[in-house]
Amino acid sequence: MSLALSTGHEIGLGVTGLVFILFALASSFLFPRFRPDYPGRGLLAFIVVAFVFFFGMLTAVEVFGAETKHHAVAAPQPTTATAATTTAQQTTTAQTATQATTTAAKPAATKVAVSETEFKITALTALKAGEIMFEAKNDGKIPHDLAIKQTGEKTNLIPPGGTAELKVTLKAGKYELYCTVPGHEAAGMKLNVTVS
Repeated sequence: MSLALSTGHEIGLGVTGLVFILFALASSFLFPRFRPDYPGRGLLAFIVVAFVFFFGMLTAVEVFGAETKHHAVAAPQPTTATAATTTAQQTTTAQTATQATTTAAKPAATKVAVSETEFKITALTALKAGEIMFEAKNDGKIPHDLAIKQTGEKTNLIPPGGTAELKVTLKAGKYELYCTVPGHEAAGMKLNVTVS
């Protein structure tokens, strides 16, 4: 599961584990070589230090190995269909045709394909103001999401090979697309876009 951890968490777990392993190896092989009666009269101190390192390692796993709550992978939405919708659709189609003649058609959202990999976001960088549908595809090997820094809007976590849509209305200006998974933005998963 270490692939889903941020770089900072991987380093924290690695350093804590390395210190624990070095203590265990030194206590088993190095200290007895220079002091044959090790731990001898310092047995109580050795036991206390061993427990401190052990509980330190457990705490590090709890702290560095925990995922934040908003990074839980969303379950796919089930789709349902019934035979009764055919009749309802015919009635709705007639009503929609009447409404369409009286009101102007609303322009469709501009669709923008976005590809996310480790650790890069690829998409068009010049967009027209208005309603935009970002169609994000995770082409990487670990989960990512897509967020817009200036608006705070984002997709759910996208599993490898998965897709998600983010529909927003943007005014003219500069925006940053990025991945909110800890450490991913710092690793390069960000893209500046200009809306005019």
